[in-house]
Amino acid sequence: MITAVQIDDEVNALEFLRARLNEVASEVNVLGVANNINDAEALIAEKKPQLVFLDVEMPGGTGFELLKRLGRWDFDVIFTTGHSRYAIQAIRFSALDYLLKPVQADELRAAIDRHIANRNSAIPEVQQHFLNNIEQQEENALKLTLTHGDRTHAIDPADITWCQADNNYTALHLADERRFISARTLKDYDDMLTPLGFIRVHKSSLVNRRHVDGVDGEGRVRLRNGTRVEVSRRRLEEVTRELRS
Repeated sequence: MITAVQIDDEVNALEFLRARLNEVASEVNVLGVANNINDAEALIAEKKPQLVFLDVEMPGGTGFELLKRLGRWDFDVIFTTGHSRYAIQAIRFSALDYLLKPVQADELRAAIDRHIANRNSAIPEVQQHFLNNIEQQEENALKLTLTHGDRTHAIDPADITWCQADNNYTALHLADERRFISARTLKDYDDMLTPLGFIRVHKSSLVNRRHVDGVDGEGRVRLRNGTRVEVSRRRLEEVTRELRS
């Protein structure tokens, strides 16, 4: 059994999520609800849940502010939010989980499965990276939380030269020759990094245009470190045009 609490100021959202939990995640036992961060802090201290469903935007203080107030937490967090792009980017860059409202049953089940498999938001380094990210005013100042061995790193996306799909994983290649394997798909990184100047050149590749030196005669992107990345034939004209713009 997974013990949980819900924190949201919208009664309909609380009830809707509870119904979805009953439908697809009966192993989650909701111990209580709160509709503001003051009550949430007291509820968490009393119930000591393993999992917190946390709304981002609430009157009197955001879910982000609750976690800043706590400083450290010993539970996993699944944010529930509307379409606030900056909030979603801060969460995703920090390797935490979120669900868009209204919460869909299959996405909820997948989030619960990730919680069971990973239980990683209670890692102090992950928490600190998240707290650092939410202090940033611009999306391009966000750092990616990545793990390598038993260490957690905050990586500037500007230092990533290219990303390579590896089944449901992604290999991220850095300018200093480090390589990280992430459990996120390349599509996830496409969504996250394209606004920061990355270009999808192939179904299995994403390049950072600031590290691109050009396109060679064989239809491959040439990176400044000498790496060649294949460009799909159907994307070649578009990629070449975009790199020249």
